Amino acid sequence: MALTGIEAGVLSLVPALLAISIAWYTRDALIGLFTGVAAAAVVYGALNPAEVGVPANLVAAGPDVATVAPQDGDGTWTVGLGGVLLGGLFGLKAVPTIIATAPLFGGEWYIKNVLLAIFAIGGMIGLMIRSGAIRGVLDALVARADSSADAEKAAFLAGIAIHIDDYFNCLVVGSMLRPLTDKLDVSRAKLAYYVDSAGSPASRLAFYSTWGAAMVGFIGGGLTQAHNQDLLPTAMSGFVNGSGSEASAVTAKIWPLFFNTLFTGFYSWVALGIAALVAWQVFPNIRGMGREERRAREEGEVLGEDAEPMLSREIDEYEMYEGATPDWRNFAIPIATMVVVGLGAMFWRPVPVIQTQPVDAMPTLFSAGGYALKLPGAGPWSLHIGGVKLGLASFSALAVAFVLYRLRGDVPSNSDATDAMVRGFKGIFLAATILAFASSIQNAVTILGISTFVTETFGGVPAAIVPVAVFFVTSFVSFSDGSSWSTYGIMFPVAIPLAFSTGANLPLVLGAVFSGGIFGDHSSPISDTTVLASSTSGSDHMVHVRTQVPYAIIAATVAGILFLVLGALVPEGFTIVPY
Repeated sequence: MALTGIEAGVLSLVPALLAISIAWYTRDALIGLFTGVAAAAVVYGALNPAEVGVPANLVAAGPDVATVAPQDGDGTWTVGLGGVLLGGLFGLKAVPTIIATAPLFGGEWYIKNVLLAIFAIGGMIGLMIRSGAIRGVLDALVARADSSADAEKAAFLAGIAIHIDDYFNCLVVGSMLRPLTDKLDVSRAKLAYYVDSAGSPASRLAFYSTWGAAMVGFIGGGLTQAHNQDLLPTAMSGFVNGSGSEASAVTAKIWPLFFNTLFTGFYSWVALGIAALVAWQVFPNIRGMGREERRAREEGEVLGEDAEPMLSREIDEYEMYEGATPDWRNFAIPIATMVVVGLGAMFWRPVPVIQTQPVDAMPTLFSAGGYALKLPGAGPWSLHIGGVKLGLASFSALAVAFVLYRLRGDVPSNSDATDAMVRGFKGIFLAATILAFASSIQNAVTILGISTFVTETFGGVPAAIVPVAVFFVTSFVSFSDGSSWSTYGIMFPVAIPLAFSTGANLPLVLGAVFSGGIFGDHSSPISDTTVLASSTSGSDHMVHVRTQVPYAIIAATVAGILFLVLGALVPEGFTIVPY
């Protein structure tokens, strides 16, 4: 059972900030993340001692220091110093609960499409190494790329090309390009930068990606909140139906709002632009990235001596079967399977036609046997954007790889193939562990009420600076909780009513929320996509974070200036796409 949420005020920031600072200082993400989860449990227990098992007669012992959940007749329960201390100690019992109820474990979707997908990708990497598929890709790419600059361009362009989902991008691009960048002396940190910089930013800008429908949902939540606060303009009254708890957004009306944010999502555009300039050797390698690249170029070492790559040395040093024939197609076929299955699950959702009218009277693309294929809104059979089923796609690719390599004889036996997969599972285990703790931190700050703290602290600002203020507050929240989507759930119900109440330009405010969420997703050491970028690139996680943050800060600074200037210049009613 999940813990009951509380309002911890400024203490809601402690778990994430502690995890980030300790991980940064020790260069060990696991130590930082575990400390953050433990700190969350201590804070929760100290402020809610009865919930973690402190006897009632001890809760109010000592001087009064806090007022928490309803208990006495006056609706409050006064907690004494003894209750706080015992609550903090007893709170450590909540650590397993915080982890077990984290988003990564909290629902079927996360388990199938994130956790299991990671292991499926790991198993496939093991098979690809053993069968010579990775070697085949390397041989093919080396024939066309003969310098580190070529390898960097390839890494950036691959990230842009595979942008239908940020998880999908991170899982595929790093493993696909790592052999090439290693061969041509590009540091693992630089590869992880390209994987990360072309993951969420590019997916965010593709309306047909998994982000499109999700973002429309987030905007709808904010509009519903504004509607319930009587802040929704009369001209937009049709955007929400019902009232109170029955209120719901009209999805079809919201898409034009979302399309406006494709232009105002400044951070994504700037981050992609900087990454392109870095890949084409126009923008310099700054600070830690410069050191990583100098070592790779001069010494041929893509990792530092004390680096702890997210891809274990066991899989990194795994060798190809001596009887295998290196062939890039052995890599392409499973990856193509993953893409086709992923896109198929995303766009193709058949539902039997309900014969409310003859099929012949409906505008159909194809019909047969009582089924019809139609464009969105054309009928019960619809071709529309849904979510990429990474679990289905990755396990399909794993199965295809296993069968293909056995049939070709590039893996000598079933036992050798399963050994290769197990090596891949082991190689990806560290990434899965860090991802689990990162998700736990996200769960912890939600339980401690970080959303309430943010809304109360940064609520009232002048209209001209609302966009830039929203951008920096959203950036702060996303960096602290490591998740753009959980941040959107926090910020849209705050930002949209704020835009209406202050007269700020709505498309700019929406773009500011989207941009701030991407900044944290792009730079926080507890971000899931940052972890995945490190893992599939084989980079030391904290080295990746340290070398990427300067570029993220530059992009955020440029985006912040744009929000500040345009927030003062653009009138409230200005839109790019009418809505």
